[in-house]
Amino acid sequence: MTSTAIAPSSCRQIAPLLEAFGDEELTANKLLEVEQHLVDCATCGERVRLNQALHVSLRSAVRSAAPVTASFEDRIAAAVRAEAHREAVVEGAVEHEAHSRMLSWRTVVPVAAAAALTLVWAGSTSKQQARSNTGTLVAQADTADQLLEELVDHHMNARRPQVTEPAMLTQFEPEVGVPLTLPSLKDYGARFEGGSVVPVSNQHAASLRYMMGGHHVTLYVYNSSRVPIETRLRPITVRNEPVYVGNRRGVSIAATEHRGVGYAIATDLNDDESAELVAAVY
Repeated sequence: MTSTAIAPSSCRQIAPLLEAFGDEELTANKLLEVEQHLVDCATCGERVRLNQALHVSLRSAVRSAAPVTASFEDRIAAAVRAEAHREAVVEGAVEHEAHSRMLSWRTVVPVAAAAALTLVWAGSTSKQQARSNTGTLVAQADTADQLLEELVDHHMNARRPQVTEPAMLTQFEPEVGVPLTLPSLKDYGARFEGGSVVPVSNQHAASLRYMMGGHHVTLYVYNSSRVPIETRLRPITVRNEPVYVGNRRGVSIAATEHRGVGYAIATDLNDDESAELVAAVY
């Protein structure tokens, strides 16, 4: 009997089958067709690997968000035991010990079905929550990126300060929303030049300008709950204090937070020097 060779398939024909291929839902003929195509097509092979990676990531997120707890398993086991006991009482007989451990399908199916429905609901809810959390994280990252770009812009295009006397900084507090006192950086040779209020992503921050050994240093003071720039910076520890550092367009950014007040330094110093400065501001 002569076998019939399967003609090569194009990517356009194969692409709609890749999802079912990854889920092992294809018929034998279609499965063979896809496998033969993947031998020679690196592009479709990469699609299959990407789909598999997405499935693994989603399963991991669902399991992390809604794990089956020991208490849930205990409740299912208790329900099974209670149903078995009720059936034994109704039938008016106690079965042999070996059979007493076995439940009839009449008992197992309703309880198992209820458990399965509960798990399916939990899994569906977890998937929705995972998608929601992912969307929230992406939105937070975009907001933090925008804030960092704005802080760099204000540092690189600094305007004439609104005040030059430290005692006048308190007039900025209603706009900034946090208490303002001038952090002293004299130990590092920094000289205060003046301060202003600058807009950052529909919020406001105090911009305090220093000169330190020929380097311009801008210290921003803001409400840390409304300016979450730390989400896009690298965490380190300076003198047992958590500090976050990064670099945008050649400008070093270092940030920290204390009792709801955020501090961020922008400068052309290196990241270690910026981190040391911001850790010393309070």
